[in-house]
Amino acid sequence: MTPLDEARRIVAAVRGLPEVADVHSGEFGRVATLGAGGRVGGVRVTEEDVTVGVTVRAPFSAADVAAAVRAAVASGRPVHVVIADVEVPASGETEPGNRKETVS
Repeated sequence: MTPLDEARRIVAAVRGLPEVADVHSGEFGRVATLGAGGRVGGVRVTEEDVTVGVTVRAPFSAADVAAAVRAAVASGRPVHVVIADVEVPASGETEPGNRKETVS
């Protein structure tokens, strides 16, 4: 499996997690896998490790999100999880919406 194919598989698996609103490329799009077939944002696959950037849904536990992402990746290599953004429900919403806010 090529790094791009693996990155695409990881993106699909991580997007399916209830804790994760979406993958996130981070500041300046640094978390990405590049290859002859294009670019996959939100996941950087190397021979040594995998880095996954995510936008999470509030409320969340960083430890629970990291554990869920690592389980979804299942690459056999170290997996680094970057919580890059938090999706906060708008006032009065009971379910997270599409509104995104950055937590500093």
